[in-house]
Amino acid sequence: FINTADELFGPITTIRRPVLGKKHIPWMAFSFTSADWERVEDARVIISDANEIQQYFSSESQPTLWRAIPAFEELLTAWERKRDMPKYVLYKAAIEKALDKVGKYYRKMDDKPVYVLALVLHPYYKLEYIKIAWGGAEEQEQERAAGNPNAKDWHDEALMIMERTMEDYWKTR
Repeated sequence: FINTADELFGPITTIRRPVLGKKHIPWMAFSFTSADWERVEDARVIISDANEIQQYFSSESQPTLWRAIPAFEELLTAWERKRDMPKYVLYKAAIEKALDKVGKYYRKMDDKPVYVLALVLHPYYKLEYIKIAWGGAEEQEQERAAGNPNAKDWHDEALMIMERTMEDYWKTR
């Protein structure tokens, strides 16, 4: 189509420039090389991670809040892997910006106990997900030894969230 479009339809657009006059942009200017198509495919693969994660929340018949934290972690991990792959070096800056944005919202979950409660109350995950994914006392000690004075024992944090929530709940009863 592109090869014959200029003959059939004329230029796709015309740019009018005050001093230089008109410039006709032919259809061929919009044709993609195989390298262009490879970049389109790379972008599709990167964006598909976010689309797959978004699908976790597309349920009309069951609650999905418990999926929030694991979904954010899965997306962050997938994009961190891609950011460090040579194949995606062209997109590294964009992936880092996306990681910053997703990380911003992921960190906001620290202030909302409902996400931890949803995991702890889930019949499959309970406290095990938190201990395996985020660590307990042993991981806290390792992080402190590595120089992170603010390391947390996430297992204990989850237990405290549960205890505070139950105390608040029983006060209102």
